[in-house]
Amino acid sequence: MAPATDWLESSGLPLRDGVVCDATLAVGPGIYAAGDICRWTTQRYGELRIEHWTNAAEQGAQAAHNLLAWSVGDEGQTYEPVPFVWSDQYEAKIQVLGRLSGDDDVEVVAGDTGEFKFIALYGRAGQLQGVLGVSMVRALLPYRKLLIEPVSWEDALAFARQQQT
Repeated sequence: MAPATDWLESSGLPLRDGVVCDATLAVGPGIYAAGDICRWTTQRYGELRIEHWTNAAEQGAQAAHNLLAWSVGDEGQTYEPVPFVWSDQYEAKIQVLGRLSGDDDVEVVAGDTGEFKFIALYGRAGQLQGVLGVSMVRALLPYRKLLIEPVSWEDALAFARQQQT
């Protein structure tokens, strides 16, 4: 999806596949962006633009908070979410926490891929990067905390083994 930024081309705002923001979602003094149009930098994932309504809602609240902080001379807080997207595809509910890449290490830690009901961990450079859940909504939730406080790949696998007992 390409963000509709044509109307901003003469605004002087930095545009690159969206409106380029800093880690607090600021584009410039008193200017903040949120939602599908916002491209911001995170410490963990680098530059992101997420096209999902969950992010838009959470990001909008943070941008509003930071705008109000700016209006009274305070610094805003960085926006460092655990990215979360989901989709219903026929009978399957697909959920993704974090960021997945095709060259990640992948380990199915629960369920059965043949039954389209499983949880898979995605790791890179010895760190857990993301979790994919298909039709295992409740079982996926405990993995979010592993992405809030980054854990090693080995610790993530140990956590998964613990969940099976």
